[in-house]
Amino acid sequence: MKRVTIGMAGAGWAGAMHARSYRKIYGLDCRLKTVCALDADLPAFADRYGFASSISRYEDLLGDPEIDVIDIVTPPFLHADMVETALRAGKHVICEKPLTGCFDASVDAESQLVSVLAACDQIGATAGASGKRLCYAENWIYSPPFVRLLDLLALKKSRVILIEAATGHSGSHAPHANHWKDNGGGALIRQGTHPVAAALHAKRLDAERHGHAFGIASVWCDCGRLTSLLDNSRHLAARPVDVEDWARLVITFADGAKADIMAGDMLLGGIVNTLTVHADDAFHRCAMTPNNLLESYFADADTMDTVQVMEKASHNTGWMQPLVAEEYLRGYEGQLQDFMECVALDREPVSGFRLARDVLAVIYGGYWSAATGTTINLSGM
Repeated sequence: MKRVTIGMAGAGWAGAMHARSYRKIYGLDCRLKTVCALDADLPAFADRYGFASSISRYEDLLGDPEIDVIDIVTPPFLHADMVETALRAGKHVICEKPLTGCFDASVDAESQLVSVLAACDQIGATAGASGKRLCYAENWIYSPPFVRLLDLLALKKSRVILIEAATGHSGSHAPHANHWKDNGGGALIRQGTHPVAAALHAKRLDAERHGHAFGIASVWCDCGRLTSLLDNSRHLAARPVDVEDWARLVITFADGAKADIMAGDMLLGGIVNTLTVHADDAFHRCAMTPNNLLESYFADADTMDTVQVMEKASHNTGWMQPLVAEEYLRGYEGQLQDFMECVALDREPVSGFRLARDVLAVIYGGYWSAATGTTINLSGM
Protein backbone atom coordinates (compact mmCIF):
# COMPACT_ATOMS: atom_id res chain seq x y z
CA MET A 1 0.00 0.00 0.00
CA LYS A 2 1.33 3.43 -0.97
CA ARG A 3 2.42 5.51 2.04
CA VAL A 4 2.02 9.30 2.09
CA THR A 5 3.73 11.14 4.95
CA ILE A 6 2.33 14.49 6.06
CA GLY A 7 3.76 17.48 7.86
CA MET A 8 1.27 20.11 9.01
CA ALA A 9 1.95 23.82 9.61
CA GLY A 10 -0.65 25.25 11.98
CA ALA A 11 -2.59 23.83 14.90
CA GLY A 12 -5.78 25.87 15.08
CA TRP A 13 -9.40 25.04 14.28
CA ALA A 14 -8.72 24.14 10.64
CA GLY A 15 -5.68 22.12 11.64
CA ALA A 16 -7.82 20.03 13.97
CA MET A 17 -10.41 19.49 11.21
CA HIS A 18 -7.70 18.31 8.84
CA ALA A 19 -6.06 16.10 11.47
CA ARG A 20 -9.35 14.36 12.30
CA SER A 21 -10.10 13.89 8.60
CA TYR A 22 -6.75 12.23 7.85
CA ARG A 23 -7.85 9.38 10.11
CA LYS A 24 -10.60 8.53 7.62
CA ILE A 25 -8.34 8.17 4.55
CA TYR A 26 -8.83 4.77 2.89
CA GLY A 27 -6.84 2.83 0.31
CA LEU A 28 -3.59 4.55 1.32
CA ASP A 29 -1.24 4.48 4.29
CA CYS A 30 -1.53 8.08 5.48
CA ARG A 31 1.05 8.92 8.15
CA LEU A 32 0.91 12.09 10.26
CA LYS A 33 4.54 12.67 11.11
CA THR A 34 5.10 16.25 12.32
CA VAL A 35 3.01 19.28 13.24
CA CYS A 36 4.67 22.70 13.32
CA ALA A 37 3.32 25.74 15.18
CA LEU A 38 4.15 28.23 17.92
CA ASP A 39 1.27 27.20 20.20
CA ALA A 40 2.22 26.46 23.80
CA ASP A 41 0.02 23.37 23.85
CA LEU A 42 1.42 21.97 20.57
CA PRO A 43 2.68 18.69 22.14
CA ALA A 44 -0.84 18.02 23.43
CA PHE A 45 -2.26 18.72 19.95
CA ALA A 46 0.26 16.32 18.42
CA ASP A 47 -0.60 13.61 20.92
CA ARG A 48 -4.35 14.12 20.51
CA TYR A 49 -4.29 13.67 16.74
CA GLY A 50 -1.53 11.12 16.38
CA PHE A 51 1.43 13.13 15.09
CA ALA A 52 4.76 11.48 15.81
CA SER A 53 6.38 14.80 16.74
CA SER A 54 5.86 18.54 17.12
CA ILE A 55 8.29 21.37 16.25
CA SER A 56 8.33 25.17 16.11
CA ARG A 57 10.54 25.82 13.06
CA TYR A 58 8.94 25.62 9.60
CA GLU A 59 12.38 25.17 8.03
CA ASP A 60 12.80 21.92 9.97
CA LEU A 61 9.48 20.68 8.59
CA LEU A 62 10.63 21.38 5.03
CA GLY A 63 13.99 19.75 5.64
CA ASP A 64 12.56 16.38 6.66
CA PRO A 65 13.18 13.99 3.73
CA GLU A 66 10.44 11.61 4.91
CA ILE A 67 7.67 14.18 4.54
CA ASP A 68 5.89 14.10 1.17
CA VAL A 69 3.18 16.71 1.76
CA ILE A 70 3.07 20.02 3.65
CA ASP A 71 -0.45 20.89 4.82
CA ILE A 72 -0.63 24.67 5.45
CA VAL A 73 -3.37 25.72 7.87
CA THR A 74 -1.84 28.98 9.13
CA PRO A 75 -3.31 32.52 9.01
CA PRO A 76 -3.74 33.72 5.39
CA PHE A 77 -0.96 36.34 5.37
CA LEU A 78 1.55 33.49 5.73
CA HIS A 79 0.20 31.29 2.93
CA ALA A 80 2.00 32.53 -0.17
CA ASP A 81 5.53 32.40 1.23
CA MET A 82 4.94 29.06 2.94
CA VAL A 83 3.49 27.55 -0.24
CA GLU A 84 6.38 28.70 -2.41
CA THR A 85 9.11 27.60 -0.01
CA ALA A 86 7.47 24.20 0.38
CA LEU A 87 7.25 23.72 -3.39
CA ARG A 88 10.87 24.74 -3.80
CA ALA A 89 11.80 22.24 -1.10
CA GLY A 90 10.30 19.50 -3.25
CA LYS A 91 7.13 18.98 -1.26
CA HIS A 92 3.55 18.58 -2.44
CA VAL A 93 1.41 21.31 -0.87
CA ILE A 94 -2.08 21.58 0.56
CA CYS A 95 -3.05 25.19 1.29
CA GLU A 96 -6.12 26.32 3.20
CA LYS A 97 -8.12 29.14 1.65
CA PRO A 98 -7.28 31.71 0.48
CA LEU A 99 -4.16 30.90 -1.48
CA THR A 100 -2.89 34.45 -0.97
CA GLY A 101 -4.24 38.00 -0.73
CA CYS A 102 -3.39 41.68 -0.40
CA PHE A 103 -2.71 42.39 3.25
CA ASP A 104 -2.28 46.16 3.07
CA ALA A 105 -5.65 47.89 3.44
CA SER A 106 -4.17 51.21 2.28
CA VAL A 107 -3.60 49.91 -1.26
CA ASP A 108 -6.33 51.01 -3.67
CA ALA A 109 -8.80 48.27 -4.61
CA GLU A 110 -7.84 48.03 -8.29
CA SER A 111 -4.17 47.60 -7.40
CA GLN A 112 -5.12 44.96 -4.82
CA LEU A 113 -6.72 42.85 -7.54
CA VAL A 114 -3.74 43.27 -9.87
CA SER A 115 -1.20 42.42 -7.17
CA VAL A 116 -3.13 39.39 -5.93
CA LEU A 117 -3.42 37.88 -9.41
CA ALA A 118 0.29 38.54 -9.98
CA ALA A 119 1.08 36.75 -6.71
CA CYS A 120 -1.15 33.85 -7.77
CA ASP A 121 0.64 33.57 -11.09
CA GLN A 122 4.00 33.52 -9.32
CA ILE A 123 2.80 30.65 -7.13
CA GLY A 124 1.45 28.85 -10.19
CA ALA A 125 4.80 29.20 -11.95
CA THR A 126 6.64 27.87 -8.92
CA ALA A 127 4.28 24.91 -8.72
CA GLY A 128 4.74 24.15 -12.41
CA ALA A 129 8.51 24.29 -12.15
CA SER A 130 8.54 22.08 -9.05
CA GLY A 131 6.62 19.21 -10.60
CA LYS A 132 4.71 18.88 -7.32
CA ARG A 133 0.98 19.02 -6.67
CA LEU A 134 -0.62 22.20 -5.34
CA CYS A 135 -3.95 21.38 -3.69
CA TYR A 136 -6.40 24.13 -2.72
CA ALA A 137 -8.29 23.17 0.44
CA GLU A 138 -11.81 24.21 -0.48
CA ASN A 139 -14.02 21.81 1.46
CA TRP A 140 -17.40 22.96 0.10
CA ILE A 141 -16.90 21.36 -3.31
CA TYR A 142 -16.26 18.00 -1.61
CA SER A 143 -19.31 18.17 0.66
CA PRO A 144 -21.45 15.06 -0.08
CA PRO A 145 -24.71 17.06 -0.51
CA PHE A 146 -22.98 19.35 -3.01
CA VAL A 147 -21.27 16.46 -4.84
CA ARG A 148 -24.64 14.71 -5.15
CA LEU A 149 -26.18 17.95 -6.42
CA LEU A 150 -23.54 18.05 -9.16
CA ASP A 151 -24.25 14.42 -10.02
CA LEU A 152 -27.96 15.18 -10.44
CA LEU A 153 -27.27 18.22 -12.61
CA ALA A 154 -25.12 16.03 -14.88
CA LEU A 155 -27.63 13.17 -14.94
CA LYS A 156 -30.50 15.51 -15.88
CA LYS A 157 -28.30 17.54 -18.24
CA SER A 158 -29.70 20.64 -16.51
CA ARG A 159 -28.65 24.15 -17.52
CA VAL A 160 -27.67 26.22 -14.48
CA ILE A 161 -29.00 29.77 -14.64
CA LEU A 162 -28.80 30.99 -11.02
CA ILE A 163 -26.87 29.95 -7.92
CA GLU A 164 -27.71 31.46 -4.52
CA ALA A 165 -25.54 30.79 -1.48
CA ALA A 166 -25.04 32.05 2.05
CA THR A 167 -22.37 31.51 4.67
CA GLY A 168 -21.79 33.03 8.05
CA HIS A 169 -22.05 32.91 11.81
CA SER A 170 -21.78 35.18 14.83
CA GLY A 171 -18.12 36.02 14.18
CA SER A 172 -14.73 34.43 14.60
CA HIS A 173 -13.22 34.28 18.07
CA ALA A 174 -9.72 34.52 16.53
CA PRO A 175 -8.36 38.06 17.14
CA HIS A 176 -6.64 38.13 13.73
CA ALA A 177 -10.04 37.86 12.00
CA ASN A 178 -10.67 41.52 12.82
CA HIS A 179 -7.71 42.87 10.85
CA TRP A 180 -7.09 43.30 7.12
CA LYS A 181 -3.34 42.78 7.56
CA ASP A 182 -3.88 39.18 8.68
CA ASN A 183 -6.64 38.05 6.30
CA GLY A 184 -6.63 40.37 3.30
CA GLY A 185 -10.22 41.38 4.01
CA GLY A 186 -13.15 40.46 6.20
CA ALA A 187 -16.18 38.20 5.96
CA LEU A 188 -16.05 38.10 2.16
CA ILE A 189 -12.58 36.53 1.93
CA ARG A 190 -12.70 34.61 5.22
CA GLN A 191 -16.07 32.98 4.59
CA GLY A 192 -17.31 34.00 1.15
CA THR A 193 -14.51 32.07 -0.52
CA HIS A 194 -16.49 28.87 0.15
CA PRO A 195 -19.69 29.66 -1.79
CA VAL A 196 -17.72 31.56 -4.45
CA ALA A 197 -15.65 28.44 -5.08
CA ALA A 198 -18.74 26.21 -5.14
CA ALA A 199 -20.49 28.50 -7.63
CA LEU A 200 -17.43 28.68 -9.89
CA HIS A 201 -16.93 24.92 -9.78
CA ALA A 202 -20.59 24.14 -10.51
CA LYS A 203 -20.76 26.63 -13.36
CA ARG A 204 -17.49 25.40 -14.91
CA LEU A 205 -18.90 21.86 -15.00
CA ASP A 206 -22.16 23.22 -16.42
CA ALA A 207 -20.27 25.01 -19.21
CA GLU A 208 -18.28 21.87 -20.06
CA ARG A 209 -21.44 19.77 -20.09
CA HIS A 210 -23.18 22.06 -22.56
CA GLY A 211 -20.18 22.85 -24.73
CA HIS A 212 -19.85 26.48 -23.69
CA ALA A 213 -16.68 28.36 -22.84
CA PHE A 214 -16.48 28.98 -19.09
CA GLY A 215 -15.80 32.54 -18.08
CA ILE A 216 -16.38 35.13 -15.36
CA ALA A 217 -17.75 38.22 -17.07
CA SER A 218 -18.16 40.60 -14.14
CA VAL A 219 -18.72 41.01 -10.43
CA TRP A 220 -20.74 43.46 -8.33
CA CYS A 221 -20.40 43.71 -4.56
CA ASP A 222 -21.43 45.72 -1.52
CA CYS A 223 -19.74 45.47 1.89
CA GLY A 224 -20.60 46.83 5.31
CA ARG A 225 -19.75 46.79 9.00
CA LEU A 226 -23.16 46.10 10.51
CA THR A 227 -21.94 45.43 14.05
CA SER A 228 -20.92 49.11 14.22
CA LEU A 229 -24.65 49.91 14.38
CA LEU A 230 -24.94 48.20 17.77
CA ASP A 231 -24.31 49.83 21.13
CA ASN A 232 -24.13 46.36 22.66
CA SER A 233 -23.03 43.41 20.53
CA ARG A 234 -22.64 40.91 23.39
CA HIS A 235 -24.24 38.12 21.35
CA LEU A 236 -21.75 38.56 18.50
CA ALA A 237 -18.05 37.66 18.56
CA ALA A 238 -17.19 39.87 15.57
CA ARG A 239 -15.10 42.93 16.49
CA PRO A 240 -14.01 44.21 13.05
CA VAL A 241 -11.34 46.90 13.09
CA ASP A 242 -10.77 47.65 9.39
CA VAL A 243 -12.67 44.82 7.67
CA GLU A 244 -16.26 44.15 6.67
CA ASP A 245 -18.57 41.88 8.68
CA TRP A 246 -21.12 41.60 5.84
CA ALA A 247 -20.86 41.34 2.06
CA ARG A 248 -23.15 40.59 -0.84
CA LEU A 249 -21.61 39.66 -4.16
CA VAL A 250 -23.10 38.92 -7.57
CA ILE A 251 -21.11 37.07 -10.23
CA THR A 252 -22.17 37.23 -13.88
CA PHE A 253 -20.80 34.37 -15.96
CA ALA A 254 -19.85 34.52 -19.63
CA ASP A 255 -23.17 32.94 -20.67
CA GLY A 256 -25.20 35.43 -18.60
CA ALA A 257 -25.94 33.10 -15.67
CA LYS A 258 -25.65 34.57 -12.17
CA ALA A 259 -24.43 33.65 -8.69
CA ASP A 260 -25.73 35.65 -5.71
CA ILE A 261 -23.65 35.18 -2.55
CA MET A 262 -23.89 36.53 1.00
CA ALA A 263 -21.22 36.23 3.71
CA GLY A 264 -21.50 37.61 7.22
CA ASP A 265 -20.17 37.68 10.76
CA MET A 266 -23.45 38.92 12.23
CA LEU A 267 -25.69 35.84 12.04
CA LEU A 268 -27.12 34.36 15.24
CA GLY A 269 -28.38 30.81 15.69
CA GLY A 270 -25.32 28.82 14.61
CA ILE A 271 -23.24 28.52 11.48
CA VAL A 272 -24.97 28.80 8.07
CA ASN A 273 -23.65 27.06 4.96
CA THR A 274 -26.34 26.76 2.30
CA LEU A 275 -26.50 26.76 -1.50
CA THR A 276 -29.40 26.71 -3.97
CA VAL A 277 -29.23 25.98 -7.69
CA HIS A 278 -31.93 27.08 -10.12
CA ALA A 279 -31.76 25.25 -13.46
CA ASP A 280 -33.92 25.11 -16.55
CA ASP A 281 -35.55 21.85 -15.45
CA ALA A 282 -34.67 21.40 -11.78
CA PHE A 283 -34.28 23.12 -8.42
CA HIS A 284 -31.77 21.97 -5.80
CA ARG A 285 -31.36 23.15 -2.21
CA CYS A 286 -28.17 22.06 -0.44
CA ALA A 287 -27.92 22.54 3.34
CA MET A 288 -24.57 21.53 4.78
CA THR A 289 -25.18 23.34 8.06
CA PRO A 290 -27.63 23.54 9.61
CA ASN A 291 -29.54 20.47 8.45
CA ASN A 292 -32.20 18.25 9.98
CA LEU A 293 -30.30 14.95 10.04
CA LEU A 294 -30.71 15.11 13.82
CA GLU A 295 -32.98 17.33 15.88
CA SER A 296 -32.60 17.38 19.65
CA TYR A 297 -34.30 19.13 22.55
CA PHE A 298 -32.36 19.92 25.73
CA ALA A 299 -34.26 20.99 28.86
CA ASP A 300 -31.05 22.28 30.39
CA ALA A 301 -27.30 22.40 29.71
CA ASP A 302 -26.21 20.30 32.69
CA THR A 303 -22.97 18.30 32.05
CA MET A 304 -22.58 19.97 28.62
CA ASP A 305 -20.41 22.97 29.46
CA THR A 306 -17.59 21.88 27.14
CA VAL A 307 -19.74 20.34 24.40
CA GLN A 308 -20.33 22.07 21.04
CA VAL A 309 -23.69 20.73 19.92
CA MET A 310 -23.94 23.27 17.10
CA GLU A 311 -21.02 25.38 15.92
CA LYS A 312 -21.39 29.03 16.93
CA ALA A 313 -24.62 28.40 18.88
CA SER A 314 -24.81 30.56 22.00
CA HIS A 315 -26.25 27.83 24.23
CA ASN A 316 -27.00 24.12 24.47
CA THR A 317 -30.67 24.34 25.45
CA GLY A 318 -34.01 24.04 23.66
CA TRP A 319 -34.40 22.65 20.15
CA MET A 320 -31.13 22.23 18.26
CA GLN A 321 -29.80 20.64 15.07
CA PRO A 322 -26.59 18.96 16.28
CA LEU A 323 -23.56 18.52 14.07
CA VAL A 324 -23.48 15.02 12.56
CA ALA A 325 -20.31 13.60 10.95
CA GLU A 326 -19.07 17.18 10.57
CA GLU A 327 -15.78 16.44 8.78
CA TYR A 328 -17.64 14.25 6.27
CA LEU A 329 -20.67 16.44 5.56
CA ARG A 330 -18.65 19.64 5.27
CA GLY A 331 -16.25 18.04 2.79
CA TYR A 332 -13.01 17.89 4.77
CA GLU A 333 -12.71 14.12 4.50
CA GLY A 334 -13.44 14.15 0.78
CA GLN A 335 -10.93 16.86 -0.02
CA LEU A 336 -8.08 15.15 1.84
CA GLN A 337 -8.93 11.79 0.28
CA ASP A 338 -8.66 13.47 -3.13
CA PHE A 339 -5.40 15.21 -2.23
CA MET A 340 -3.76 12.05 -0.88
CA GLU A 341 -4.75 10.15 -4.02
CA CYS A 342 -3.31 12.96 -6.16
CA VAL A 343 0.05 12.55 -4.46
CA ALA A 344 -0.03 8.75 -4.50
CA LEU A 345 -1.38 8.35 -8.05
CA ASP A 346 0.16 11.46 -9.65
CA ARG A 347 -2.99 13.20 -10.85
CA GLU A 348 -4.50 16.65 -10.58
CA PRO A 349 -6.83 17.49 -7.65
CA VAL A 350 -10.45 18.45 -8.18
CA SER A 351 -9.66 21.63 -6.23
CA GLY A 352 -6.37 23.06 -7.42
CA PHE A 353 -4.60 26.22 -8.55
CA ARG A 354 -7.12 27.22 -11.22
CA LEU A 355 -9.99 27.36 -8.73
CA ALA A 356 -7.85 29.14 -6.12
CA ARG A 357 -6.95 31.88 -8.62
CA ASP A 358 -10.50 32.30 -9.94
CA VAL A 359 -11.83 32.66 -6.39
CA LEU A 360 -9.36 35.45 -5.63
CA ALA A 361 -10.18 37.23 -8.90
CA VAL A 362 -13.84 37.29 -7.86
CA ILE A 363 -13.16 38.27 -4.23
CA TYR A 364 -10.83 41.17 -5.03
CA GLY A 365 -12.97 42.18 -7.99
CA GLY A 366 -15.73 42.32 -5.38
CA TYR A 367 -13.70 44.57 -3.10
CA TRP A 368 -12.97 46.85 -6.04
CA SER A 369 -16.67 46.97 -6.87
CA ALA A 370 -17.61 47.76 -3.27
CA ALA A 371 -15.02 50.54 -3.11
CA THR A 372 -16.20 52.24 -6.30
CA GLY A 373 -19.89 51.35 -6.44
CA THR A 374 -19.46 49.95 -9.95
CA THR A 375 -19.65 46.59 -11.68
CA ILE A 376 -16.15 45.27 -12.39
CA ASN A 377 -15.36 43.56 -15.70
CA LEU A 378 -13.31 40.43 -15.06
CA SER A 379 -13.20 39.11 -18.62
CA GLY A 380 -9.68 38.03 -19.39
CA MET A 381 -8.48 38.33 -15.78
